[in-house]
Amino acid sequence: MTLANSTIPFSENPGYMWTIFGQDHLLNRIEPSLLQRRQSHAYLLSGPPHVGKMALALNLAQAVNCLEGPSVPCGSCNQCTRIAQGHHAGIFVLFPGQEIDGERSPKTVIGIDAIREATRRVSLNPYEGSFNVVIINGAEAMSEDASNAFLKTLEEPPPHSLFILLTTNEDAVLPTVGSRCQSMGLAPLSKDAMVEILINERQTTPDQADQLFRLSRGCLGWAINALDDD
Repeated sequence: MTLANSTIPFSENPGYMWTIFGQDHLLNRIEPSLLQRRQSHAYLLSGPPHVGKMALALNLAQAVNCLEGPSVPCGSCNQCTRIAQGHHAGIFVLFPGQEIDGERSPKTVIGIDAIREATRRVSLNPYEGSFNVVIINGAEAMSEDASNAFLKTLEEPPPHSLFILLTTNEDAVLPTVGSRCQSMGLAPLSKDAMVEILINERQTTPDQADQLFRLSRGCLGWAINALDDD
């Protein structure tokens, strides 16, 4: 599990960075709470596929564990690096069809066993870093039983835990779960913003950048994946 997007500085502090583009409206809300160590215990990140939800989730996991914190992840300390590489023991990613203890859920479902296992892990003191972080990729796919079990954890979250739910359809997430999260909507990039990023960061031609914008509908992750697949 790695960060797909290139890094650009967001904070005024040199060397500190987020790895998503075009979401300054969200970062301006997140940074002050991180600086004051008053971040939410749960976030619900919504938006179309490949818009940057996972990148932001991993950045948040880095931010609460960064050795140079609080506030913006440095991107280079041991904690930030291990999270970016997918090697951090305190980061748990759930997704539909995941195998838990030898049992695999249906491809379209996040079952109660996955939620129970994640809850069990975050109830323990962090083995590595300051926070245990659970990322639920496809939160709308949680079964009713899983959602209700997760709701109990959200109501009484363990200390030093952070929950980040990702969804392409916020309305499909159980309302009582969504209401206990800080909701943040990620927006596709404008044409000018995406074209500039692709030309400057990925050295595409203007025509390539224009075509990628049209095909991706402003979702930078899709465009970058398309370039990497060439």
